[in-house]
Amino acid sequence: MDCWQSNFKNKPLNDGFKYKDSLTDIEYDGYTFNAKVKSYDVELIIQDNVLFDMSCTCSRKSPCAHEAAALYFLEEFPDILDEFDCEDTEKISEISISDDLKIISDSKLKKFLKKEFKKNPKLKYNFIKFIGEESLIDKKDYEKKLKSILKRGKARGFANHGFYDLSVIGSDLKKFMKKEIRLLNNHGEYKFAFSLLNTIMDIFIDQIYWDEYHWIDICYLYREFAHDLFERNVLSGSEKDYMMGHIRVFSDIVF
Repeated sequence: MDCWQSNFKNKPLNDGFKYKDSLTDIEYDGYTFNAKVKSYDVELIIQDNVLFDMSCTCSRKSPCAHEAAALYFLEEFPDILDEFDCEDTEKISEISISDDLKIISDSKLKKFLKKEFKKNPKLKYNFIKFIGEESLIDKKDYEKKLKSILKRGKARGFANHGFYDLSVIGSDLKKFMKKEIRLLNNHGEYKFAFSLLNTIMDIFIDQIYWDEYHWIDICYLYREFAHDLFERNVLSGSEKDYMMGHIRVFSDIVF
């Protein structure tokens, strides 16, 4: 598909280059390449790496920016066109993998994906898009980890007084905040991170046996996460007030 740019004016070419990372619903059957670009359906007729025709559902006259975006995408991932095999596609359509996915190990799945990503940029691209749109975080796993830490910290007489011994669980709580909650923030799970942070700090209000070393460290971590969430502007006004309430309580003691 050399020199396809010569069919386009400068503006749709420039806009298409900006849109090339927005492709979704990508399909290719060995003759027709279909994709959605900025909510519009683009179709390219390609065989043996030769572009025969193209169309788009937008109101612009062809060739448009959305068609250019699809062509730029194929320039970046040419293997999508090279590796199509009709027989393989038919075989895959006949296979049900729901049972196999239940028994496959994480390590085997990761190894397979890594290998396939190298061979098939289309798979990698769609997988990245999926991750961006769907949360892969297992919230129950995070809640279970925190619950397990707190359970180990129940002090003598917990049933009567409700106290946790910070000298027992302080290190684990700090590790949980530094690793797990930071990971949640990196994945954009800000509301869930907010919830876990305040589960910890609600306990700190009046249910912790004092341990100055761990207490100060955890308060600093909480304030660091709070400021990060504030700067990202991902919390409501009431949520910000809730975190500021905790910070004010600890400021008189620690900061």
